[in-house]
Amino acid sequence: MNNMGLLRIAFAVTVIVSGLYASGQPMTKMKKIIIADGYFFSEMPVSQALIEGMLLIETDSGTKAVGLKLTEPLPDAVLKYAVPKDSVPEADTLLAQYCDNESKAIPITFTCEPLLKAGDKFPKFSATDINGKKWTNKDVAGKVMVLNCWFTGCGPCRTEMPELSAWKVEMPDVMFFSSTYEDAATARPVLENRSFTWTALVNDKAFTKYIGSNGYPLTVVVGKDGIIRHIEYGTSLMQRDAIKAAIQALR
Repeated sequence: MNNMGLLRIAFAVTVIVSGLYASGQPMTKMKKIIIADGYFFSEMPVSQALIEGMLLIETDSGTKAVGLKLTEPLPDAVLKYAVPKDSVPEADTLLAQYCDNESKAIPITFTCEPLLKAGDKFPKFSATDINGKKWTNKDVAGKVMVLNCWFTGCGPCRTEMPELSAWKVEMPDVMFFSSTYEDAATARPVLENRSFTWTALVNDKAFTKYIGSNGYPLTVVVGKDGIIRHIEYGTSLMQRDAIKAAIQALR
């Protein structure tokens, strides 16, 4: 199974009830239920590299979840995002099935061949944003830059957008760009619906080629010297923590 296949399973098959977990308050509905290392999450907690296998879980009453078999225990930094059991419908039943069947998880093998690498010079570019303004390397010279490649059909891309927008408020000295190969008319409704406030590059085929077969989203952090300092394919709670830490270290 390739990366995009996994993401479709994790973020499409598991859309079983509406609502989101927020602020640690009990609730009766969740949009996604993911179980990893015995903990519940509302989205992928770790990067693809730590996922060894996957199983689909369903109770007799139809509550569904995705169980992840990991290559190592969850790091403490991720546990803060765990959803309390009393916020998860049929939590005990789901957890029992997860524990009973984790060893039977479908093996998942990921291959990632980055076309951009940390330590490389960020390539020359010329791109146009959704308002018609052109941007090149000269516009970001001497500044920390972050690029997020996405497209409208990417569920994980849409999920992370509000959090990424908050970074722009927290770090106004950083140049934040989003990039999609789609046109402005296609991208704008999603950008507005998800309140994604990064400078939106559209009709951008140049950055798309760096996705390769690694899957969306792609996030690249570039230092003031124009050198790539951090790259993440895909998104998860742990990956976004790592990206944010990399940005803050460069400011």
